[in-house]
Amino acid sequence: MKKLLKKKAFTLVELIVAMAVMVILIAAAMGMFNPVKGIIKMVDEDTVTNAVTDTLTNYISEKLKTASTYNIKGYTSDQLLADASEAGSPAKMAATMISGKEENETVYAIVLRSTSKGYQLYDLGKLNNSTGNFTAKATAMKDTDKYAVFNREYYNDSRYKFTFTTTSGDKGTWCRMGVNTYDENGDLKISERVQMFKLLNMSLLNLTPSSAANLADYTYSDDLNIVILYKIKVFG
Repeated sequence: MKKLLKKKAFTLVELIVAMAVMVILIAAAMGMFNPVKGIIKMVDEDTVTNAVTDTLTNYISEKLKTASTYNIKGYTSDQLLADASEAGSPAKMAATMISGKEENETVYAIVLRSTSKGYQLYDLGKLNNSTGNFTAKATAMKDTDKYAVFNREYYNDSRYKFTFTTTSGDKGTWCRMGVNTYDENGDLKISERVQMFKLLNMSLLNLTPSSAANLADYTYSDDLNIVILYKIKVFG
């Protein structure tokens, strides 16, 4: 008769050693995966940030490209809420543009408001002929978040700095808008994203828009609210 082979079982020590080896292998595998996971997360964040930045610049450029003229300037929070009687206030500039508009022109306002979460976009829409209209809308924007184009969560906890430069020549008038994106610590997150667009009405009318000199680069203060006042002229 054939003798049955006896199978030898693992001892307790051997089981402990085997489990220890498995733990070491799993830890090593996780250590290799974590950098990859971090890269994937970083790429995903950059993709979202790029998408947000492009949406902001596209929104502004679509509003401005048919403007007959515009004024872009940075204002402190106090200036933003001042009325039209105060020199150097956006309400004063709005009143000046309204008083100088032609019968077929309308004045509009966009604000890149400086908040604790960075710049956020507000569209105040059409301004009527009242000298207090801009101030009333700016106050409602501050107090109730009215006129916000996007919810605060949309901005992905990023800060945005904008530049605006305009060039006029034989090929018409063009606006170059640049955006640098920063994280919560103020470190550069996404290098400049550029939006170029032709100013259609200005090309026809040979008008030059005005923009504050400190908005031509990224050195202006974070507490400035960027106010974009522009006119749309309807032809025909």
